[in-house]
Amino acid sequence: MSRAEDAWAHPVLLGSLLSGPKHGYELYQELEHDLAGVWQIGLSQLYAQLKQLEEAGLVAAQTEPQPNRPPRKVYHVTDEGREVFLHWLRQPTPYLRLIRVEFLLRLYLFDRLSLPGVEQLVVAQRAVCREQADRFGQAAAEAEGGFRRLVHEFRRGQMEAVIRWLDQCLEIHSGGPAAPPVG
Repeated sequence: MSRAEDAWAHPVLLGSLLSGPKHGYELYQELEHDLAGVWQIGLSQLYAQLKQLEEAGLVAAQTEPQPNRPPRKVYHVTDEGREVFLHWLRQPTPYLRLIRVEFLLRLYLFDRLSLPGVEQLVVAQRAVCREQADRFGQAAAEAEGGFRRLVHEFRRGQMEAVIRWLDQCLEIHSGGPAAPPVG
């Protein structure tokens, strides 16, 4: 698991547990089903992450007996874990390369938990992307040499595509047409 994916595991697990207590394998199955094609975590990695969350006091576990099987741990989010999760959830994703996973994870968790504020997140993400697109455009205009200009134009184009997609997100989540792009 990469450092970025490792950073995503904690908030995704916390958010998934906010819908109710779950044992590790149940949590794993839910994430495999819901996030296929966006993000994945191995079962052993999931248990290692749950152990870290428990040691940090962000989740608590109760041992639950099972007939003819070893007891299992059922995890739930602590108040501190809820605060940590909600802080992460409302932050825009700072880098283009992380939007494909990190921002989609945030959208998934807003939807999964039926939490208010997704529109504010999308607007904040759009502002971050607009700033970066403008910065890439300025760098392209100031670039010495065709290759450097092309690189900056490519990145600006990617960011513009993300901005258009974010406008679609706003439209879908607000139930109406998106406001005209600013800037």
